[in-house]
Amino acid sequence: MEELYSYQTGGGVVESLDPRFKILSFLFLAWAIALSSLKESLAFLPAVLLLSLPLIKRLRELWKTVLFADSFLLLVVLSQLFLGSPQVALEVFVRSNLILLLSLSLLTTTPTFELLHALHHLKVPNSLLQVAFLTYRYLHEVKERYLKSLKSAKCRGFSPRTDSFTYKTYASVIGSLITYSFLKADRVYKAMECRGFSGYFPVFRHFKATAKDFIFLAASITYGALVLWKF
Repeated sequence: MEELYSYQTGGGVVESLDPRFKILSFLFLAWAIALSSLKESLAFLPAVLLLSLPLIKRLRELWKTVLFADSFLLLVVLSQLFLGSPQVALEVFVRSNLILLLSLSLLTTTPTFELLHALHHLKVPNSLLQVAFLTYRYLHEVKERYLKSLKSAKCRGFSPRTDSFTYKTYASVIGSLITYSFLKADRVYKAMECRGFSGYFPVFRHFKATAKDFIFLAASITYGALVLWKF
């Protein structure tokens, strides 16, 4: 499922847009969808489907992601149904899935580092961006370490059960991960200091806005405003 979140080429016009304008456009559309009624949410459907065209190449991963997200959303929908509000349940379901498709379209048509760079230009605090950057950079490494530790335990005859030995084994694996992450963070910090890190990551390629970026942002705002106003 995580493959769907990764950037891949072939996103067409959406991929070629300036990430700064793309983020602003998608945020406005998501905000408008969140404020919309059921009728208005359905009016956003054509635009969302058009922006989600890059996801067609990975329908299987998209289906798994939507099912995974809807498994949590199902609790909210069922609670509204039990409270006697079927329309509210349907509105929550439709709006959530539309915003999910928008988010996936943004993530799959923009490299993660370009997203962070664009957020820096949009005045997001630098400390938050550094945490996000380093988390993305080393999250896969921590995951590989976890799978390696779990595989090592299974090679020694470990079989998960609902008993105290299983809980202790998982606790040991998690404890080793925390220790490994702490030592890794210390090594990375010292390596960055040795390279003269001063709190900012240097960027060698800067964004350049074009006419199509302004047109896309204006079209997104106009479309969202018209739907909220007319419907």
